[in-house]
Amino acid sequence: MFKRLIQPHALLYQQLRPRANRALHCNGIHTQSGKWQSKRNGVTVATTFTGIGLLGTGMLLYLDNDQLYYYAQTFRRSGTAVVTGAKIALDYQWTLLRASDVDKESAKSACHKRSAERVLHILQTLGGIYIKWGQHLSSMVFVLPEEWTSTLAVLQDRCECASSPEEIRHLVRVDLGQDLDSLFSYFDYEPIGVASLAQVHKAQLASTGEWVAVKIQHPKLDEFCRIDINTVSWIFDTIQSIFPNFGFYWVAEDMRESLPQELDFTVEAANAHKVSEQFAGDRTALVIPEVLWAKRRIICMEYIHGVRIDDLNYMKKHKIDPSTVSTELISIFSRMMFIHGFVHCDPHPGNVMIRASNDNPSGHNFDIVLLDHGVYRTLPDELRVNYAHLWTALIEGDEEGIQRYCELVGGSDHRLFASMLTGREWHTIRSANLSSARTTTEVDRVANKPTMHFLRRIADILSSLPRVMLLLLKTGDLLRNVDELLRNASKPEQYRTYAIMGQFCAKAVWVETKQRISEKAATAGVSWQLVKHFAVAWWKYHRLEYSLWAYNVHSTLRQKLSINFL
Repeated sequence: MFKRLIQPHALLYQQLRPRANRALHCNGIHTQSGKWQSKRNGVTVATTFTGIGLLGTGMLLYLDNDQLYYYAQTFRRSGTAVVTGAKIALDYQWTLLRASDVDKESAKSACHKRSAERVLHILQTLGGIYIKWGQHLSSMVFVLPEEWTSTLAVLQDRCECASSPEEIRHLVRVDLGQDLDSLFSYFDYEPIGVASLAQVHKAQLASTGEWVAVKIQHPKLDEFCRIDINTVSWIFDTIQSIFPNFGFYWVAEDMRESLPQELDFTVEAANAHKVSEQFAGDRTALVIPEVLWAKRRIICMEYIHGVRIDDLNYMKKHKIDPSTVSTELISIFSRMMFIHGFVHCDPHPGNVMIRASNDNPSGHNFDIVLLDHGVYRTLPDELRVNYAHLWTALIEGDEEGIQRYCELVGGSDHRLFASMLTGREWHTIRSANLSSARTTTEVDRVANKPTMHFLRRIADILSSLPRVMLLLLKTGDLLRNVDELLRNASKPEQYRTYAIMGQFCAKAVWVETKQRISEKAATAGVSWQLVKHFAVAWWKYHRLEYSLWAYNVHSTLRQKLSINFL
């Protein structure tokens, strides 16, 4: 296993670290070899040990110090992760075998807690992409047991130690072929922000004097990122083979797909350019920082001053209504999901800023600045439209439609899947009451639902979903958390999120239906059946659109009147 993990990366590391003179070491092997063989010749056992010693000594002498360090660190990191994975797997197996029916749930809960604490310790020790992976796991509130998500939640605030000025200058010289001082007339080595994969600095371009934000990947990631990805994948492969019902192998697959994109800043630059073009004709509050240039490990962007979207004190100071911010944020992401089909999949509060503005084309007194464009997913048109149909059925409480479109997007167990998408209990969905605020009781019941019984059902759903749907689930959870925070800060307020989403879903379905009818008319001609189909689709679209529009208008008036009377 160790050989399989390190072999593809040995050549890469040799390029990163220069090799010492190999011939001198080889001479040393020859000299020592003669001494040992002359002293103990003829003694079989001693000869065997001598051979082993010679092999080890030869390897030590053949490899220079940098290579030895690399292999030692590789063995340590891989070994630590593998041993921890084995301990967790055995702990779960032993717990399930020993626990009686009476105390099975409490035993499982204790095992969840022990396992999560083991993983937390290892992730914090190894750092790098392991921290990123832990942050991803901690956000899967509806998928993983509460013991896991609450234990790993501390990683959301964990930042790597900032790279030193010497490391930054060296990386710039290697990647750009220029000295940092020739590129920037000013460079603040104290980072604006430090994350698990990179850090951001404020700087001034020497050529134009423009202030910019420079995002620099942690230099040490290049040494072990690929082998860390392979190690985690191997652990999940092993667990899946030992426990076929494990069901969470998709976590490793998602990491293998997402992390290489996040580690290549040219991908981030391309994504930022594409989303800017898609929103160019829309009157929204969205602002995408302009990318000036990008390399794999360095990206230079327009500098924009703002604060996190959950900074309620800033909003109060600048007379920005948090509820309006939430409405605009949901509108932006609804356009991405249901109209454009190109979705930013990591909208946590650290990646979404807000700043006061007086000239926003949307008419609002704020801008929503979207950062970190490393992880996007493109929805195929068929999946995008079926996803819009599914949300329309969820909003209307149409169980037949929910079941049908759940299957079409790759899901199963439609009632549980509906709860995973909305964060609501089934009776709330079935009664078409998504616009009601979630009560504390409902939040607690949903949060505590992942018992082993539900975990197996959830695992079955997730293993059958297309990879893109998994990231949409995560995106929905992150947006829902931000949305509830902002709306709760703007009481009195009715919960309008799903009414806003519904308008974009209805538009996506209507546009697709018109296109399909037009294509049929062009090939087979106009028929009474086609006209009837068009009329029914037109009526469904406008009925839903107008009802949602009326709901939004009523909610806005109710809020304004209530505020006036306060």
